[in-house]
Amino acid sequence: MSQRRLPALDHKHTPAAPYSNHRDAAHALQEVAISLIDSGLRILQSDILTDEQLQHESVLIPGGSLGKHFRHVTEMFDAFLLPLSTTTTAGGPLVIDYDAELPRSRHLTARSVSHARQAMEGVRTGLAALGNVGDLASLLGGEVEVVALTPSRQELNSTLGRELWFCSLHAIHHYTMIRTIAVHELGLSLSPDFGTAPATLLYRSRPSEPADKVWAKL
Repeated sequence: MSQRRLPALDHKHTPAAPYSNHRDAAHALQEVAISLIDSGLRILQSDILTDEQLQHESVLIPGGSLGKHFRHVTEMFDAFLLPLSTTTTAGGPLVIDYDAELPRSRHLTARSVSHARQAMEGVRTGLAALGNVGDLASLLGGEVEVVALTPSRQELNSTLGRELWFCSLHAIHHYTMIRTIAVHELGLSLSPDFGTAPATLLYRSRPSEPADKVWAKL
């Protein structure tokens, strides 16, 4: 009896969704990522207003704080955006290293509301600028090498689009923990959609509701 062939793990060979062309799909990835950053900025501007709130050491999630989770979100997006700068792309392939050693100044993001806002705004600027380099679909479809420590060094082939989606899902993961600390420990009232995956929002939305209205809820 022949064995059933498993689907390829290489996402680049996965058929595109029939309801979306490559250009629309690329812009959707960008818009979701920006919407996620905007949702984090909103609570940093209207709910989390003091450094004490940001630094509060969580009881429910030991070792965590609102600031540390915001820092992790910005660091991951910064690692994604770094190889797209002109200073790092010249003369070599695009390489994303999520485990690269970072300057100690990054700790300010976890300790200061103003620095957390600046870090998030910097990420938003970088994401918005993706469309300025040419065709966004071609850019996000481009191959990239991801370096990982497991703890041995691994080099994995991916695409920029896949890594942008990974960063977005990573942000949702940390937003869920931010929500837990903010609501259940600090007594803050956040939007019920904060920290919810886009697919879940689509499932909850009315069939007639435009997708751009759904992204705006993030």
